Amino acid sequence: MSQTIDVLLTVSGEEDVLIFKIDEEHPEDYYIELNSDSNQMQLKELFSKLLEKLIDTDIELKLTVAEGYSKALYKDVCREYIDELNSEIVNVKSQIDEQLK
Repeated sequence: MSQTIDVLLTVSGEEDVLIFKIDEEHPEDYYIELNSDSNQMQLKELFSKLLEKLIDTDIELKLTVAEGYSKALYKDVCREYIDELNSEIVNVKSQIDEQLK
């Protein structure tokens, strides 16, 4: 089984954010504020949730940029970040599978 997780780059209030839509059964989203230095806890919670998902299924992150979002630098950086994160997810999944054998 495989799951695609939508990630939205958008603006919320004054903050540029990445919104990870991980679980349809529990619709709370995981927000990463890109303009904040205090997002360490948000990242920790996000990575923990992604690791939980990896135990049961393959996952892939799919970035979408909100209509009208105009910050080209954030678009480029977030595309690269999601690509790198997808590569790491594949590596971690193979390690999890190997450990669970």
